[in-house]
Amino acid sequence: MSSSAIVVVTHGSRRKEFLEDLEKISDALKGLNAEVILAHNEYSFPNWREVLRDLVERGYDRIVFALAFLGRGNHVFRDIAGSLGVETLEEWKEVEVEGRKISVYFTRPLADSALVQSALRLRVMKALDVPKLNEGYVEDPEEIESRSMRIAEEEALRRRPELNGIELKIAARLIYASGNPEVVNSLYVSRGAIDVALEALKAEASLVADVRMVHAGLRWSKKLCALDFADKEAKGTVVEDGMRRALEAVNGLKAVVVGNAPTALLEALRQVKRGKEVAFFIATPPGFTNAEEIKEELIKTGLPSLVVRGTLGGSNLAVAIANELVRWAG
Repeated sequence: MSSSAIVVVTHGSRRKEFLEDLEKISDALKGLNAEVILAHNEYSFPNWREVLRDLVERGYDRIVFALAFLGRGNHVFRDIAGSLGVETLEEWKEVEVEGRKISVYFTRPLADSALVQSALRLRVMKALDVPKLNEGYVEDPEEIESRSMRIAEEEALRRRPELNGIELKIAARLIYASGNPEVVNSLYVSRGAIDVALEALKAEASLVADVRMVHAGLRWSKKLCALDFADKEAKGTVVEDGMRRALEAVNGLKAVVVGNAPTALLEALRQVKRGKEVAFFIATPPGFTNAEEIKEELIKTGLPSLVVRGTLGGSNLAVAIANELVRWAG
């Protein structure tokens, strides 16, 4: 059975700070089901050559040399890999050490790593105080929200001048949440839906959300994530099964909030057809398969609903609508 080890090889230095820094790199490799040893090419103990001999004597036959060097210099190709007769990196090679054949692998040095390049750039940016940030930004959260909502309402009215009251606020929230003023053109509110929703919320209806992202964003104590009810062995999608089980589990008044999964909305409609009572729907699942069609199925039923039609949507939009209703319900 093969035994593997990782030898982190550095240039070496007489400074203890250097060794402390490289020990952190070596520690980051622990947990890879291989012994990890920090070794050095010169100046510091242990020398990688001694470590290699010791590993071979202890029966290790697969050794990865993790080269903690920046570039492909002489230390890499002459002193380390070259001394074992290895001319290429990132390939397992068979070599002979102390009369025993083992396999060795040399990693590439670090200079071509995008992460290393990015880290260096960030540290230079600190020295140069880059970027130069404008200090005139609004940072008070209440002012940010009030100013943004004012702009969003203006954008909503420009596109839908008939909007007023809570419908206008919901439209503005959709713009605020998405950054896209055109989303108001996709907003559909069925007749009486808002009155039904407010009455249901005041009566402490439970909100059944399709996914945890929606669940997490709702400012409502009475909320259940359909995904938590799903059975991994179930037929259909997980959220589909979860919605069915959630609607079966929740007693009393309930509403459905679907922000991500069209099939969860489809299952909710199936459950309504089978006699489950849902006070109102919020439906904003996005996508190019099922989403637009299933949302239109909901609209055709005439059930109290607030919908973002078409392919637009997202969990953030469902949350924006629901939370605005919660605000108005008090």
